[in-house]
Amino acid sequence: MYVRRPEYFIVTALFGILAVAAAVITAISLDTGISDPDKKTLKKADDIVARAGALTSISNEEVEIAKARVEDGLISCGDYVISVMTSPDYLLKGVSDEKFANDLCSVIYGEVRQDEVKYIMNDLKDNSRLVAIDKAITSESKKLRASGSPEGMGSVISNVSLEANRDEPEQYTVGIRESSGSYTATGDEVRTDFFVDGSLYYGYLKFTDNKNTGNSSYREFILSWDTADVAPGRHEVYALLRSSDGRGTVISGGEITIPAKLMIEPNSVEETSIPVGAENSWYMIDCNDNDCYINFAGISDDIRVSLYDLKGNLIGTNENPGIPYAMLRGKKQDVDAVAKETGISSVSNCYYICVSRTGTDLEDDVDFTMIQSREFAYFDGTYMAVTGGDGVNNVKLTDMDKNTYDVEKAKAGIVPVGCTLSSLYITDVQSSEEVNIYPKFDFLVRDYAYYISGSNSLSLRCTALEGYSANVTLVADSNGSQRNFAPGEILDLPEGETLITINVTSFDGSADSYRFYVLNGHDRGGFYENTLSKFPKSYYSGLWLLHSLKPNYIFTPYYTNLSFGNALDAENSYGRSLIEKSSYPRYVKPNCKVYDKPDWMAAKTEVVSYFMDPRNFLTPEKVFAFEMLGFDPKVHTVEGVKEIIKGSFMDGSKDYDYAQIIYEAGKEAGVSPYFLASRIIQEMGYNGESALSRGDLTGYEGYYNFYNIGAYATTEPGGAVINGAKYAQWGRDWEGKEITDTEASYLLPWTSVEKAIKGGAKWIASGYIDKGQNTLYFQKFDVLDDGTEKYNHQYAQNIMMAYSEGMRYYRSYASIGMTDAAFEFVIPVYNDMPATYGSLP
Repeated sequence: MYVRRPEYFIVTALFGILAVAAAVITAISLDTGISDPDKKTLKKADDIVARAGALTSISNEEVEIAKARVEDGLISCGDYVISVMTSPDYLLKGVSDEKFANDLCSVIYGEVRQDEVKYIMNDLKDNSRLVAIDKAITSESKKLRASGSPEGMGSVISNVSLEANRDEPEQYTVGIRESSGSYTATGDEVRTDFFVDGSLYYGYLKFTDNKNTGNSSYREFILSWDTADVAPGRHEVYALLRSSDGRGTVISGGEITIPAKLMIEPNSVEETSIPVGAENSWYMIDCNDNDCYINFAGISDDIRVSLYDLKGNLIGTNENPGIPYAMLRGKKQDVDAVAKETGISSVSNCYYICVSRTGTDLEDDVDFTMIQSREFAYFDGTYMAVTGGDGVNNVKLTDMDKNTYDVEKAKAGIVPVGCTLSSLYITDVQSSEEVNIYPKFDFLVRDYAYYISGSNSLSLRCTALEGYSANVTLVADSNGSQRNFAPGEILDLPEGETLITINVTSFDGSADSYRFYVLNGHDRGGFYENTLSKFPKSYYSGLWLLHSLKPNYIFTPYYTNLSFGNALDAENSYGRSLIEKSSYPRYVKPNCKVYDKPDWMAAKTEVVSYFMDPRNFLTPEKVFAFEMLGFDPKVHTVEGVKEIIKGSFMDGSKDYDYAQIIYEAGKEAGVSPYFLASRIIQEMGYNGESALSRGDLTGYEGYYNFYNIGAYATTEPGGAVINGAKYAQWGRDWEGKEITDTEASYLLPWTSVEKAIKGGAKWIASGYIDKGQNTLYFQKFDVLDDGTEKYNHQYAQNIMMAYSEGMRYYRSYASIGMTDAAFEFVIPVYNDMPATYGSLP
């Protein structure tokens, strides 16, 4: 699809609009004195008109009309020959004077007569072509002469040049184009016609310089024209300068390629692609009286996006490898100034967008969604434009079908891409190597840290996601002394603490920052001496990040005295580490059997390694996998439990006060009630999918098991749930149907919600917390150096258990403003830990 504008261009010159007809009228007298032609003369006139018409693309029908007009005396035969042989259609052939003389001779006589050609060439030395035509046709018959007497040379042009049109870097031409040129002329009777593939397009001629030399004048000009009126494809561009001497000069403007463009609208959503075999796709948008906002999301492969203004000039290009979003921004254009400059009426505030592949593989579509609004959201499984609302509490969303939704802003899924970086590279100046900041750069993560010793100079380079339309500044604060520095500039670091702040100001004026906490050697507060020095150096950057953000946290190392490789081998065997294939298909070992229904299968070795390595979880959101799980009345509250179960099957129950029951269970068992609430959601499902949460498992009605205690996996459908129900009924001895005294202390059988929650909490405390498995990590990975057999006393096979439950704790603490409390975290340390870490398949 291509876009066509309604307006055309007006051709003007410095001294007014000049037409060939005006030039002819200027050169001849209106008093013809011609008598009516006789039949013989009319026959001759018909022949001349027919032969003249054959010089151009004039149709037979048009020739017959011309004959009738000559016969009726509306025009003379000479007038018609002049109109044809000074027309753009004829002059575009680049007709020399000699060719003109031969053509004129053929038109009048039906053949080329060399003696007549000589007469015509002689006339052309001192006269215009109009005079030559009139003289030659009058010599054949005065009754055929032009309706007047052309005389003189008229205006003569020479030394003509026109700058060739060039495709832009994307190899296409869009928008209003301008070509500069110059010529020398005697007189002012000159006009310019603009052609694309031989079809006339009107252009606006603006003179920028005029120098008179004797009888001639040198003129420089700019010719403006609009490519929006040109069909997609490769086209030849050229101009024709015509003067009142009847001559014309054809000037090539080169070749251009016009792309096919899809029209998009502001505040709209478009799912589109770069098709198979294509290198790019083009779009056009009229932003009316507003700035231009284009967002790209759901990108299936890396792309480069470029924005062009209404004159086809490149505004900017952005390329964000590995980032699933891209953005283009453009200020409202001064359309009135462009209209005045080019002479084009009704210029619109339009922009052109080019989306290009960055790879060479053309065999697949590159899919993406374009959202034309300042902000956008991912709501109800699709991208939407933010098109209204109060901006504080509520927003209005618009989908690709132009349906609208009024949504609470907190629930709208606003994509937080404003004021973000797409890349961050930090280099050690001494070694010229990139440093391993913690965590690895992610454009949505705002805080990073790095421990350094023995080197004191860094260089930072960064790019905003908005690219050219954003502004990035850097500030370093070392021990209270601040300095501004530019990306790429060398920053000398003193010993101690330095905070580097990267400020990003977006196109719309909003601002945010990234923070980079650097510790060079020892800190003033003693954290290095009291904490860092007790851990391996590979933990330093992560722990320094946590300390910088949460200075009240306490970190205690636990040395497992195990080789990380040996522990990994053990956890990677016998179905100890499972992952749900339907949720994480890339994490599953190939050709693995199903250990538990519906699709719990063995996790890949690299996945097990990732979740086992404590260094992957030293951020404020993830560190709660290491939280001490004992009950703390200063931290744990009923309101906190309510925040954890909010939205789950336990929230708002009419039959049970789950929050109160769970709080009491934790207090009585000496276990964190937040841990218990999270564990129930983890085991029963967010919506209570497990029958053990409802006590309605067929054959085991009335028995509950909220923690899946004893629910070991089998290959039988529903085997784990059945085993959990059996434990809730008779404990470990289901076949003997005998509950031990110890099991009775766990309130077995679990025939009510309260007994199952409180009794299960006692079981967890006795079986795990009291035995040293007092963190989520240690409950998932039995690596305690306590003299017992390792790897077997593990609460769950789900490899993500410690991570997912820890994240749930963090969100709960954050919701009640508790994340700054003095939590204690016990973090395991292995021998021979891998040098590289932090990547999932």
